[in-house]
Amino acid sequence: MANFLDLKLECNGQSLLFGKSAEGEPREFGITKITGLESSALDINTSDNALVDGLIVDGKRILKRVIHIEAELRDDRNNETERQRIIHFFNPKFTGRLTANLGGTERNIDYELEGWTFPSNKIRNKIAISVDLICPSPYMRNMNNYGRNMASYTALAAFPWRVLNKKVKGTPDPHKGLTLRGTTTGYRTLAKNVLLMNDGDVPCGLVIRFVASRGAVKNPKITQSVTGDYVRVICDLKKGDELVVDTDSRHQTIEINGVNAYQKIDRQSRPFMLSVGENQVSYNADENYSNLDVMLYYTPLYLGV
Repeated sequence: MANFLDLKLECNGQSLLFGKSAEGEPREFGITKITGLESSALDINTSDNALVDGLIVDGKRILKRVIHIEAELRDDRNNETERQRIIHFFNPKFTGRLTANLGGTERNIDYELEGWTFPSNKIRNKIAISVDLICPSPYMRNMNNYGRNMASYTALAAFPWRVLNKKVKGTPDPHKGLTLRGTTTGYRTLAKNVLLMNDGDVPCGLVIRFVASRGAVKNPKITQSVTGDYVRVICDLKKGDELVVDTDSRHQTIEINGVNAYQKIDRQSRPFMLSVGENQVSYNADENYSNLDVMLYYTPLYLGV
């Protein structure tokens, strides 16, 4: 695939397009310089130790991502109109999203506007812009949100009858209790253990959606089978109730029917992220686990694009 960079900034229902598409189609802005897509700055904490050479590494972390873009509007026929559109777009009150497709690898990331300017004040020149973005979470996201249904209903067969408690009017005695209204039978598929693949560069959060589809459920639980880490919620779900657990370390949440229920977490719980590579995950409940539908969602994270 040809080398290209297709970049989109989205904010408050508007968008600006940069670079060129995979088919070579030029976007509205030509990119003259861009930095920060490939990596973020690092912070390594060290200390001296008189007994060893060099330093001791006490800790390390990835800092916010800083992205700098310099670009030029290709069409200069409506400079003043375009100038006002650009000013309106770069509103620091709103969070934006950057999507980058570099040679076929596509990632996105949320950003805050740190600053921007028109480098040239010459009205007759093509409009050029210089933009600085900061991304509080430094990781690029996969474009897909992966999902897995751990428990589902599988259709088995259809029959043109169903059993009734009394004779249907107009049917002969040999057919007592039968009617020609169709019904479908099936069976429950209970995959209490599933394998999830995180092909990202770092651990990512997991969203678990428990739905008490067939009746009451007591104290649902999700477990990382290898480490034994788990999240258990102390609650009695009625038929139709929905429990959603998000294990992301940046914004862990527990909600029942859309209402915050984090206080119901079992205090022995150890919320877990999905490690890079394979992850065995299982679910259970203190009572009636087979009444649950369980859906898992996650988005792999990357160091850059």
